[in-house]
Amino acid sequence: MTVETNLTPTALRESLSIFWDAALSIELHKDSLIFTMPASYPDGWQIVLEISQKTPKGFRLSDRGRTLTWLAGQGQNVHTDAMRRHVQRLCQECQMDLDGGEFYRWLSAPLDATDIHVFTEGLVAVSHLHVLHEHRVAEENVAATTVQRVLTDSGLKSDRNHKLSITKDRKVSVDFYAEAKRSVAIELIKSKHDLSGKMERWGFRWDELRKSHQSLMPVMLYDRNTMLVDNYSRHIGEEKCELFCGYDETDRIHDVLEKAK
Repeated sequence: MTVETNLTPTALRESLSIFWDAALSIELHKDSLIFTMPASYPDGWQIVLEISQKTPKGFRLSDRGRTLTWLAGQGQNVHTDAMRRHVQRLCQECQMDLDGGEFYRWLSAPLDATDIHVFTEGLVAVSHLHVLHEHRVAEENVAATTVQRVLTDSGLKSDRNHKLSITKDRKVSVDFYAEAKRSVAIELIKSKHDLSGKMERWGFRWDELRKSHQSLMPVMLYDRNTMLVDNYSRHIGEEKCELFCGYDETDRIHDVLEKAK
């Protein structure tokens, strides 16, 4: 609906009312109503809600699990600690609850459309968490670029995603590998989930690799701005690696590379 006359409050109200009415679709589905809201996920798909009457004065409003399903479809890991914190905050702000993968809210009669609108705003806010996936990729690219620059500055040639043999049939891939008097294997810690478990696994891998590559210097790097390293994980990193630090601590990385030459 476009306003073809001079803009007035009445003309604008009429235009918006016609649009909102056209965007609203309500269908009866078993014991509930399925309806659309004049709001969309970031890809333009309209938000669809379900409301059902559970008691004479109690109604359950739900997104039917579509929001987190949409996020997962964008490549976002919805089970990370960071995601849980963001979702919990938005649930508190918009008075939503989460059951499994479904957002819902209990409403009382008489229904207040404002409550439905606030619930919808909460779903939109959750859907915009898909940018966290892009940020994570950007962080990994910055880390990799920084490490590559340090290796280049040191005069060492390096391979990306290099495979090192543990046995004849077993190999481990590392993010960077530089051949020198003492070879350097660099692994970037990309995931912030289950850090201690990841460090335990890499601790065993470094032990196994050193049996076949006795002069190997393992290095593990992380993002100090976004990752909180617990004492146990740090202990493993410092015990098993030649260097365990932030990828931005370039002076420390340079020192290890100089020792390798």
